Amino acid sequence: MAGFETTTAPLAAMLLEGVPDNLSILLSARLTWPAVAMLLESDSPDFDALVAPGHVAAIMGAEQWRFVSEQHGIASAVAGFAAESLLAALYSTLRQVMDGRATLENCYGEVVRDEGNQTAQQMMMQTLEVVDAPWRGIGTIANSGYQLNTDFQHHDACQRFAIVTDAQRRRAGEMPPGCDCAQVLLGKKQPNQCTLYGEGCHPQSPVGPCMVSDEGACHIWWSGGVRG
Repeated sequence: MAGFETTTAPLAAMLLEGVPDNLSILLSARLTWPAVAMLLESDSPDFDALVAPGHVAAIMGAEQWRFVSEQHGIASAVAGFAAESLLAALYSTLRQVMDGRATLENCYGEVVRDEGNQTAQQMMMQTLEVVDAPWRGIGTIANSGYQLNTDFQHHDACQRFAIVTDAQRRRAGEMPPGCDCAQVLLGKKQPNQCTLYGEGCHPQSPVGPCMVSDEGACHIWWSGGVRG
C-alpha cells in the first residue's frame, strides 16, 4: 500500500478489526508534513504561501500545519479539493501576503478540525510506528514514513519474503535518466522545464512519478493544456 496519512488510517483500522494470518502488507506510507518542513528548512524554499492538503488535515488536524506560519513566517491555509474551498484558501493566502502577515486559516471547516480525527490517529498509533523513509529522487527524510509496529510485523511482506535487496531498493529511489521530477517536487523547476516533458514523457507514456500519477505536477500541467 502506497499513500499518505489519508489512506494509511483505513489500513490501521483494518488491522485492528482483524485480518487473516496469511495477509501480507507491502507498505510504502509517508507523512506529509516532514517533507514540507524539509523544503522550508532548505536554503531557498522558493514560495511565499502554502495551501495545505485538506484530506491529510482531516486525519491529522489543521494544527499540524501551524509550524509553517509560526516557524517560517509563511502564509498558509487548509483547503479541500472543491473549487469553493480552493478559492477561499487562495484568497486567504494572497490576503495574508498583501497584508504582510502570516497565519494559518482553515478553509475546509466542514471536514477539517483543529485536532483532526483522533480515532484515526489512535488507530495508527496502535498499529504503526514512524521511521526515517526514502523519498524518490530526494533522499531520506527523518521521521517521514510508517512501518508496521512489533504487534503487526508478522504481516510485513518485506520480512516474510525476499522481495528486493537493499541495492535494488536504492536503485528504485533514483529518477530515470533525464527526469527532473525531484526538482519539480522541490519547487526548483516548473514541469515544462524538464527536458523530457512532452518529448517522450506524457500521460500515455510517463517516464517519472510526476507524470505517472494523475495528482502529479507534470500530469496536472499536461491535463491543463501545457504542452511545452
